[in-house]
Amino acid sequence: MGFPVMRRAQVAEAEAVSRLLRDAGRDLQMKGYQNWALPYPLRAIREQAQQGLVWVLEERGEFLATLTLDYDLPAEYQAEWFSQPQASAAYLHRFAVTPSRQGSGLGRLGLREAERITRESGRAWLRFDCYSRNPDLPVFYQRQGCTALRQFEMVLPSLGQPEPFTLFEKQVSEML
Repeated sequence: MGFPVMRRAQVAEAEAVSRLLRDAGRDLQMKGYQNWALPYPLRAIREQAQQGLVWVLEERGEFLATLTLDYDLPAEYQAEWFSQPQASAAYLHRFAVTPSRQGSGLGRLGLREAERITRESGRAWLRFDCYSRNPDLPVFYQRQGCTALRQFEMVLPSLGQPEPFTLFEKQVSEML
């Protein structure tokens, strides 16, 4: 039995990342949540993998989870929403665990790895949002030591109308 390893996804692995995201989206739909109903564009995954922003949690050749980390404030956010708006931060996107492995601790491991990558990139904060209508997500992130800052509305193509999201942050290192 191996131990999962977080590593950067290669461009050639973009389709496998896309499948994992699509499977997670279908699983969310079956649970009644539409926020990932439309697949994330494969072209965008390839571009982000080329930039070194896409990560996979892998064990013996199987992708167990994926996430994207970048370092630019998303257009949907306002800097003043954060406890230290000018602090260096990484922004977590498209964090998903393969549905058959959910509930096994991989979400916790993936988040810890995102924190490690953020620290190693020289940033002090990890910031992200989650779909507020899925009550399990905010509870999970708060149990991992993340602070819920506020709710805000965002329109995703799969939703077609403004929906509530919860904004989170976690300080992962001293101010750099």
